[in-house]
Amino acid sequence: MTNNWKYILLMATAFPTAAAFAQTGDAGKQAVEQERYEDAKSIYKKQLNQKKADNAYYALGDIYLKTDKPDSAAYYFKQGISKNDKSAINHAGLGKVEMSKGNKAEAEKHFSQALKYSKSKDANVLTAVAEAYVTAENKTEADLNKAVGYLQTAVQRDKNNTAAYMLLGDAQLELKKGGEAMTSYDNAIRIDDKNPNAYLRRGQLYTRSRNYTEAEQAFQKAIEINPNFAPAYRDLGELYYFAGQYDKALSTFKKYVDMAEKTPETRAKYASFLFLTKNYDETLKEVQEVLKTDPNNTVMNRLQAYSYLELGQPDKALQAMESYLQKVDKSKLIAEDYEYYGRILSKNNQHAKATENLSKAVEMAPDKVELYQELASAYAKSGQYDKAIDVYNKKREKLSPSNADFYYMGNIYMQAGEDARAAKNEQKALEFFKKADETYANVTTTNPTYAYGHYWRGLANANLDPESTKGLAKPHFEEFLKLASGEPDKYKAALVDANNYLAYYYFGVKTDRNIAKKYYQEVLKLDPNNEQAKTAMAEINNPAQRKKK
Repeated sequence: MTNNWKYILLMATAFPTAAAFAQTGDAGKQAVEQERYEDAKSIYKKQLNQKKADNAYYALGDIYLKTDKPDSAAYYFKQGISKNDKSAINHAGLGKVEMSKGNKAEAEKHFSQALKYSKSKDANVLTAVAEAYVTAENKTEADLNKAVGYLQTAVQRDKNNTAAYMLLGDAQLELKKGGEAMTSYDNAIRIDDKNPNAYLRRGQLYTRSRNYTEAEQAFQKAIEINPNFAPAYRDLGELYYFAGQYDKALSTFKKYVDMAEKTPETRAKYASFLFLTKNYDETLKEVQEVLKTDPNNTVMNRLQAYSYLELGQPDKALQAMESYLQKVDKSKLIAEDYEYYGRILSKNNQHAKATENLSKAVEMAPDKVELYQELASAYAKSGQYDKAIDVYNKKREKLSPSNADFYYMGNIYMQAGEDARAAKNEQKALEFFKKADETYANVTTTNPTYAYGHYWRGLANANLDPESTKGLAKPHFEEFLKLASGEPDKYKAALVDANNYLAYYYFGVKTDRNIAKKYYQEVLKLDPNNEQAKTAMAEINNPAQRKKK
């Protein structure tokens, strides 16, 4: 699936790769493709006593590797070699284990043995070696090109090897060669048009290129071929999520859960999907059920912390997040972990620590522009206003600023001005309020009919003229009233502020009670219990006060 979707981040997975064996009718292979790993293990374990058990040992090791159990995987690969020291496929398996651990040099020693013993003629061995490069976490372009070379040799050796063609497509897709990838997937379908996995790949490629209609058709074709093919329901559910059809997405993904093997991994995927569709209560229920039997499940511990925050329980979120961080391998942390930890810390008023984690999130995901606002807000809450503004300036390098950006930047200057004024540093306060006004002016210049822009400038200028003697805020609040008075429900609070200011200006500065009265009457229409307006109106209507006037 597409690498920039949040589900992939939560699960830390990518689309599945092809298995090395592609014999039609292989029940073990079919179970693996349907992600029924326990069934597949059972099938292959029964084959271990056969005379030629190389493939069964490899298949078992590969299942354990796919389910993130490298030590168990290595055990079966070694067992295969102990039975046949020239087992090329199991040497390839040991290379895959080392590659998954980041030990490329050690992996390539095993690959050399595998290719030596198979004389580089066995398509399945070539495919297994290539798969290690394609699935490596820190793969390079050179690694992918090496994989392509092995796979092109594999399909020359065995023109009917669908697994090699599908993996070739995966490698080409990673190299951003979508057209070549589609040709490879089409070749797999040409060889075996009843292979649901090939249509799954085609759908994944169409999803990645945002051709949702073709993607849906491909996934539906996989389901038509095999109505119990769970991965197609998973990816179709993801597709509906992408398309904003959340109810359809959730019901389709539920079919995947019902058909897939009942494992913590499957439930973790379902919990992730519940989370993405904002079913936070249901996410938490699913998470807590799994944690009863699998307390160290990485994804479930992650989602528990995330869900508590989304449910407005920051204290529980903090406890859950810190428990998760104690359990997880630090190399497995993703950008969203730092993002959520930062947000959780901020909600718990630990702003300095929040900035550390949000900074790490930005470092890991610099193109995720919404993180910049979170980080800037955390800096502002900790009183580091200059750093907050720097963060917004970095965001502007990624994306043209919006009205919301100018609003938040202006607010930071306003906060800084209020702090300076409270500290009796009036000169500094006025500098900050002036910067706030200049920032808000970007909105009124580019969007002159955007009412709130004028309101924000009114607030900044009211602080530049705290006694209102210069009436600096007057033109801005007057313009706001022109634009906003026709929608009192939408702008109620801001209309109260603007009318109160103008009423005070005419009453206290210009001593024009008649004009002041009109504005106070507007305030009381909007807010009949407004004390400032009620007190002022009582004074305006006091006969004794009128005589003095």
